[in-house]
Amino acid sequence: MAALTLALLAAAGAGSAFAGTNGGGLYIEDQKSDLGRQLWLADGMTYAPVKELAEELGWTLSYDADSGKIAVSDEWGDKLAFRPGQSVITYNGEMYDIPQAVKVRDGNAYLPLRLLAESMHASVGWQNEEQASVVRPVEPYVVQSGDTLAGIAQAYGTTVKALMARNGLESQKVEEGRKLKVIVPEFLDPTTADLALLAKIIQVEAGYEPYEGKLAIANVVLNRVNSGKFPDTVRGVIYAAGQFPPALNGDLLTETASAECIQAARAALDGENNVPGALYFFNPKMEPAKAKKARVVKTIGHHMFTK
Repeated sequence: MAALTLALLAAAGAGSAFAGTNGGGLYIEDQKSDLGRQLWLADGMTYAPVKELAEELGWTLSYDADSGKIAVSDEWGDKLAFRPGQSVITYNGEMYDIPQAVKVRDGNAYLPLRLLAESMHASVGWQNEEQASVVRPVEPYVVQSGDTLAGIAQAYGTTVKALMARNGLESQKVEEGRKLKVIVPEFLDPTTADLALLAKIIQVEAGYEPYEGKLAIANVVLNRVNSGKFPDTVRGVIYAAGQFPPALNGDLLTETASAECIQAARAALDGENNVPGALYFFNPKMEPAKAKKARVVKTIGHHMFTK
């Protein structure tokens, strides 16, 4: 691992091999970047080479030999650390799930462009004419007299809860002159914080099932959260003893969720429930005796969803 990680930090120029991977172009603010040739489209996401993007935007790149992690940090004090092949990250000292595992190609580590940029307080947009991503570093907002957190959130296209989580605020009161970080990575936003873990459990349990089956798996988890019979968090339900083997055997630490699994997780979190009341699922062909006794809510694909 150490040799691989050092190679990731030392590699330069390997991105030219990716000219045909359809990642689209890239602008850094208003300047077209040659780095666009190195973007990589995979799993329905645009990936960027970490080392090259960090150099382009002036972020600091480092390697921790003790943990085996590569880290990227910015001038605002944010630090994103990760291991190649894993779909968990450490951000400002806390661990979070992300939907896709960190990829490695020709000696370069790749992260989803939006996740990497937003973690370093840069916005990501899209330019239709050039079919290009646009990355813009954003300075923290300085609170002015008369500002409200709601108004700041609206101006930056986010929510009050997201801003509070991003800045460690315990109330909506913000004093004049305070600097607020206003770009909120998805894994920090309370409304989407469970998205990655939910999408990954869908992937391992129903990756080859139809979309409705994926949505149903997500809703079994959320139904349990709300049932009073199981832990009251998504993480608590998924990691409960004896419930989801992929969570307990470490598979979720390296799993990559497909775009459809992410879509299903997002829909379920938004309240779309196609198996109301279902707390369990199983394959009736594998467990025919259980199927005879089950209180069935719905059968979708290879799974029976039951109360």
